[in-house]
Amino acid sequence: MKRYIHTPEGVRDIMAVECDKKRYLERKIDTLFRSYGYQSIQTPSMEFFDVFAKEIGSIPSRELYKFFDREGNTLVLRPDFTPSIARAVAMYFNTEDLPLRLSYRGSVFQNNTSYQGRLKESTQMGVELINDGSVEADAEVIALAVQTMLRAGITDFQVNIGEVNYFQSLVEEALLDEETITELKQLLDIKNLFGAQELIEKQNLRKDLCEAISQIPNLFGNIDVLDKAEALTENERAKAAVARLKKIYEILKYYGCEKYVTFDLSMLSKYSYYTGIIFQGYTYGTGDAVIKGGRYDGLLEKFGKKAEAIGFVTEVDSLLNAIDRQKLTLPVKDIKTMLLYPAQMENLAVRFAAEHRGKKMEVACVRFEAGRTLDDYTAYGKRNQFGGIIYFLSQTEVYAINLSTGETEPVDVSKYI
Repeated sequence: MKRYIHTPEGVRDIMAVECDKKRYLERKIDTLFRSYGYQSIQTPSMEFFDVFAKEIGSIPSRELYKFFDREGNTLVLRPDFTPSIARAVAMYFNTEDLPLRLSYRGSVFQNNTSYQGRLKESTQMGVELINDGSVEADAEVIALAVQTMLRAGITDFQVNIGEVNYFQSLVEEALLDEETITELKQLLDIKNLFGAQELIEKQNLRKDLCEAISQIPNLFGNIDVLDKAEALTENERAKAAVARLKKIYEILKYYGCEKYVTFDLSMLSKYSYYTGIIFQGYTYGTGDAVIKGGRYDGLLEKFGKKAEAIGFVTEVDSLLNAIDRQKLTLPVKDIKTMLLYPAQMENLAVRFAAEHRGKKMEVACVRFEAGRTLDDYTAYGKRNQFGGIIYFLSQTEVYAINLSTGETEPVDVSKYI
C-alpha cells in the first residue's frame, strides 16, 4: 500500500519557528479584538449545505468541500465564517436587539484553484458587530481593521473602502439585465476599464447615466473622489451611499485612522450578501487583500433573525507572508531550555526541571544516550529552538551552555542533591 507522507494540494504543514510566529500573531490580534469589547465565538468546521447555499450569497457551490453524514444529509467544510456566525446568532441570540460584538478564529476550506498559490485551508480571524446599522459601527469596524494591521507591525498599507449601493443603484436605474451586470462586475474586478466602458456604451443608456456608470472605474482615491462620485448622479440611493462614506471618514478621524483609508467605488465582492460598505486591506508582499469585510444587513434574516451587521476577516497566513517579505520581525525567541542528563541522574534532573517549570520556564528533559556526544545535542538544540542547555555531567559538574554565543558557566545544584 502506498503511503502518502506529503500533504494534498493547497494545504501545508506549519511547524517550529513559523508556527510560533503564527500563534504569537494570533494572540496579538485576539488581544486587540478583546480590547474593543468583542467576545469569542466558535462555530463547527462542518455545517449543513444550506448554510452556504446559493441564496445565502457565499462562495459558489463548486468551491465547497461537500460530503454526506450517515443520515444522508449534505454537509460542507466551512468556507466562510460569516454565514456560520449568522446562523449561530439567529439560534442563540434571536431575541437580543442590542449590539453583539463577536470575534472568531479558525480554519476555512475553499476548493479553489491553487495556481496563484492560494491555500485551500487557511486560518482566519475576524469580528462581527451585529444589531447595529449605524455609521458609527461602520467606522468602528474599519478602525479595528486598521489597528489589526498596525498591531501586526505593518505600517505601509491601505484600506480601500467601497459601497455596493452606489454601483447597484446605477445599474438598476439603467435596467441592465443580470447577464450584463455580471459581465460588468467581472470587468471591474480585473480593472479592465476599456472593456467596461465598451460594454456600457453598447447599452444605449441616457447620456448622464452612461457617463456615471462609465466613470465608476475611475472613482478611486482620497476623500475628494466622493465629491466627484456625488456630482455624477442624481440617483438618491447613490447619493446616500456617498454621504454615508463621508460620515464614516469624519468618524475615522476621531480614531486617527483616516491616513490609511482610500475610496474605491468600483470595488465589488464575490460575496453577494454584502449590502452596504465593503472594504479591503492591502500591503505589499502579498498579491491579495489580507483584510476583507463589509456590511451585510440582510444575511441574518435568511436564518430567521432580522438584524443589521458588519464585520471583517483577517487572512492570517497571508498577513504572515507579508510580514516575512517585508523583513519585519515578530518577537519569537528560542527560549526553551534543554536539561541534558545521564540516566543515573534522572531523579535530580526531574526535580530541577519541575522547580524551574514552576517559574514559567520552558524545560525539556533529554537523557544523554550512549554513543552520542555533546556536539550532537548542541546541534539538535540549535535546530529545534532551544536557547540553551543545562548539562548535568555529574552531581558536582553542571553547566549552562548558551547556544547563541557558545558561552558556558557553572550551575550550583547543591540544594537539589
